[in-house]
Amino acid sequence: GKQSPQTIGEGMMEHSARATAMAGRSASGARGYLSVRAGRPCRRLLAKAREDAGHEADVVKFVVDSGAAMTRREAISMVSAAALSSSAIASLLRASPSVAAEPGILQTRRNELQSVLETLQGDPKDELAIAEKNLLNTQIKAYEANAEFVSKTRGLVTSGKQNFLQHAVLEVKDLDKAVKFWTQGLGMRVNRSRGSGPGRQAFVSYGPETLVAENGGNFALELVENPNTQVDNSGQYFQFALSNSLRVNRLYNSGGEITFGYGYFEIVAPDGYKVVVYIENRRDPFDLIGVPVDDVEATASYYERVFGMTADRKYGSVSVGRFEPARTPGSVLMTYGDPADNTSILLVPRVQGSKAEPPASVKIAVLDQDVFQRRDNLIQGGLQPKFVGEVPGTGGTKVALAVPRQGVPLVFVDYEDFEREQPQPTVLSIAEEIQQYVAMAKDDEN
Repeated sequence: GKQSPQTIGEGMMEHSARATAMAGRSASGARGYLSVRAGRPCRRLLAKAREDAGHEADVVKFVVDSGAAMTRREAISMVSAAALSSSAIASLLRASPSVAAEPGILQTRRNELQSVLETLQGDPKDELAIAEKNLLNTQIKAYEANAEFVSKTRGLVTSGKQNFLQHAVLEVKDLDKAVKFWTQGLGMRVNRSRGSGPGRQAFVSYGPETLVAENGGNFALELVENPNTQVDNSGQYFQFALSNSLRVNRLYNSGGEITFGYGYFEIVAPDGYKVVVYIENRRDPFDLIGVPVDDVEATASYYERVFGMTADRKYGSVSVGRFEPARTPGSVLMTYGDPADNTSILLVPRVQGSKAEPPASVKIAVLDQDVFQRRDNLIQGGLQPKFVGEVPGTGGTKVALAVPRQGVPLVFVDYEDFEREQPQPTVLSIAEEIQQYVAMAKDDEN
């Protein structure tokens, strides 16, 4: 049931025993925080510094990953030693101008790393440079792995060997309020938009959607404004794995309602959509979309045969710890590719009786090599598409809409048309990332 903010706070305190360890204050008055996992090497440290030169309320949060296995005591000591002073932050901001979209995120980070290494040659004990080096090494490693993933996935899609689950389509009554929740409440960003009047749309994600960018391949939500919608949107849920804790005040202020907060979080978003969040590292934080169905096995077999998806029938029987969302026995995970790197559809047995869930109210977009060939394949599999052709207002993007008897409708999208709609990804410097944390901290304090 609903819980008071105090009860939720107690739940978060229990959660923070796993997710966060406080490292104390340094001589400069900064606080260091260490994000840890029970029984695992300490991997992420947060150094949080307060400026004291005319901006007492400004807080800078700088995320650093040591990239090395260390004990909790060693990591806490490192955090305290690496606390950032206001003068050091100001120096970093002056030294790191905005980076243009070219040469790309990987080359940008490599260039920044080279500059830091040159600084360390002059002063090997420069604590700020050491922290920045660790952060850059971690980001470079992650972007290299992601670049390999998107390159492989792009080849599979363009060759017609595999599809890619790309975004979900949601109807919302007020687009501005919906965007506020998904961005300010859950940390997503607006990647692109369509239209300016009735029916306008916004795409939000945790990074670029395109399969061309080195940090791309992120699942998105297409928010479609419809002030007159009366649909019950509680018939599915969206599950996210975030690498850091949620800000409860941000969720409330952005229109969300936390209904459970012990170990993981259950949230009701504006327009009634259900959200589940747990703390974990994933290539893309968007984990899965849970959809209730009457006959899980029949639906899973249908998705395998008609849509070419892969089924994990053991998913629902796997035991998980208390910091991960409980799995419903009998549920089946459907995906294209490795579920660890791709967003999936989870088919969940529908609750029968007076509390039966409504049908799913979302559609899920899937990248495809050729939607007209897809139409023929669907018909051959016994499913007549509801629509095949160009979608008005998209500049010619071609889709094929498939609506199965159970589960969730799939919209197969022409890959080349999809890429044509994608904006040029923005590449931020390390300094700009810090500035974003500054703005977030200011907003939290206000």
